[in-house]
Amino acid sequence: MAQRVTKVRQAMSVTSVQIIDMFQTAYDTDKKLPAVYKKGAKAMKFEVIHDKSDQAAWSKNEIRIAASSNELRIYEYCLFYLNPLMSVDERKLVWARCYGAPWHWIGKNILKCSRHTAKKRYMGIIRLLRMRICIDEKLLAKLPRI
Repeated sequence: MAQRVTKVRQAMSVTSVQIIDMFQTAYDTDKKLPAVYKKGAKAMKFEVIHDKSDQAAWSKNEIRIAASSNELRIYEYCLFYLNPLMSVDERKLVWARCYGAPWHWIGKNILKCSRHTAKKRYMGIIRLLRMRICIDEKLLAKLPRI
């Protein structure tokens, strides 16, 4: 029985690339979610009635694609299970990298170090998350399919 549990645990491991992809998917999912409105904000909008003279100046809105259930599972896993495992600076680093901030900006503004050190710290955080996921059976059990 113990041998079978070990085989299942080995099969359910996660790689660093998968963790990076999970955070990127969570960031993309966050952009797909509907905007938050304050209470009463809908009443403050003006009602604009378009007529034929406005037709050439009218700009069409881009199509918003809704997030899938798997993307929402990954989003919740990153927010509620992986974020609490990191410190505030580590969270800033990981999420800044998700939206494509360059290494020199992360090093200069978030960590106050060089870009090389920032990248080493980022990879260290990802490896630490990977290790914590593999060690903790609860995190491993809640890991969504990628």
